[in-house]
Amino acid sequence: MKRFLCTGGMLLIMLIFTLSLLPTNAFAARCQVAPPTYSVPTEAAPGQQIQALTTVIGSCVSDGEDYYAIRVDLTDASSALIISSNSTPIGYNATNFDITVENTITTPSNNGTWHLDIDVYVIRAGGTGGSYLLDYRAASNATIQIGAPTPVPEFPAATVLVIVMSLSMAVFAIRSRKRARIPALIGRCQGR
Repeated sequence: MKRFLCTGGMLLIMLIFTLSLLPTNAFAARCQVAPPTYSVPTEAAPGQQIQALTTVIGSCVSDGEDYYAIRVDLTDASSALIISSNSTPIGYNATNFDITVENTITTPSNNGTWHLDIDVYVIRAGGTGGSYLLDYRAASNATIQIGAPTPVPEFPAATVLVIVMSLSMAVFAIRSRKRARIPALIGRCQGR
């Protein structure tokens, strides 16, 4: 027991020592970004090229050694395929930025409602290590009406009432005829 406590204590001291050597901002978020804003048309023609604009405003901890960029991916929600990906550089100084990323997409060739997923990334490329790190991610969605909406047939209330009454009377007439035939059939079978 004494040996276990001694070994456990040593491990705890080593862990505290290792954590104290880490930079203090290792656990802090490197970028503070306002929710991105999106601009896509609400309606478009089938097969039309359209522009989707995404604006990202924020600030990152930047010492001038890391290169920052914003990437925006547009994904067709039904197929989960990325249909457009574009990056715009922020640069080495990312302490304050207001960047708009433009994506060009082509609408589907058929009419209907088109659902898009919009993913925004703030990416940091390390100056010395060359590693790429994701410092921020946001996701949203958009809906675009492609072509004319499919009209839903509308019936005036009077027409619906006439149809329901006609069907009800037809069912009643058929049932009445069957009820009248049954006693006649039974009488014939019994020889009356």
